Amino acid sequence: MKPTRLLRAAVAVAVALALAVFAATPAVSDEIVLKDGKKIAGTIVGFENSMFRVETEFGYALVRKDKVATITITSGGEKAGKTQKAESKAASPPEVQPKADKPVEPAKPAEAAKPLAPPPPPVSHPLEEPLPASLAEHLEGTSYYSDTFHFVMYKPPGWKLHEEISREKVSAIVAMSDENDRTLLIVDRTVWSGAPDLKNDVVEAKIQHMVEGYTKISEAAIQVDGHAAIRRSFTGLLDGVEWHGVSARIAQENTVFGIVGLTSAESYQFEEAVFNKIIKSFHFLGPLSESERSTRQERTASE
Repeated sequence: MKPTRLLRAAVAVAVALALAVFAATPAVSDEIVLKDGKKIAGTIVGFENSMFRVETEFGYALVRKDKVATITITSGGEKAGKTQKAESKAASPPEVQPKADKPVEPAKPAEAAKPLAPPPPPVSHPLEEPLPASLAEHLEGTSYYSDTFHFVMYKPPGWKLHEEISREKVSAIVAMSDENDRTLLIVDRTVWSGAPDLKNDVVEAKIQHMVEGYTKISEAAIQVDGHAAIRRSFTGLLDGVEWHGVSARIAQENTVFGIVGLTSAESYQFEEAVFNKIIKSFHFLGPLSESERSTRQERTASE
């Protein structure tokens, strides 16, 4: 039987791929060593019925595979340098290497819960906080000092203070007017629960209790003593007479001080300049020391 591709494959399995080299190049001299030590020299020309067919110088010989210890195959006159051990059993299948376990990725840390947004601050609103029962104040030349609320402002010459003013219409820190009572100026305050809202109409609501037909003419944001303020001009009726006025609201922390000036329509052009001077002169003072308080108390008693 002539060697076939299937036959060569069987031989390759038996001799652990040694005959693959033999099939590619014509064999010159092979050596078979039997398990009992005997050697057979020749050329392997086939494999059938589990026996090698070897062509020797004496003829053909059949060698059982289970009797073979080793086979040495040479080609092209050179030793292949490779000795294969014939096993009685079929060649073992290639060893399957276990797959390396994939490295375990560390668990991603759980995202931290986003902090809840803080609740919005409460809406600030005016408080019903009455004035103290007694108010400390004094005059120094053309300056009016409120010792209770720690501010000073310009008092026009010849103007007088009204110790008592109707509390039914307005609650005032101080009220002053000219000699003829044709021009009136009032300072009050409003305490807020939080940051004050200067655009709130609390002051205007108080003015509307004083005058009828209140009408706002103008409004502007200004600075008074470094504090945010709003100035408004308006008109209205007081005791049936047309009056013109100017108001300013000055914020200090959670308190708004309101300055309201009223005068007749005939004298408004002149008195408006006086009102503006009083507003610009408004200045906050620090708390009095004990010596300053004692000195002013003595001065007030002597007066």
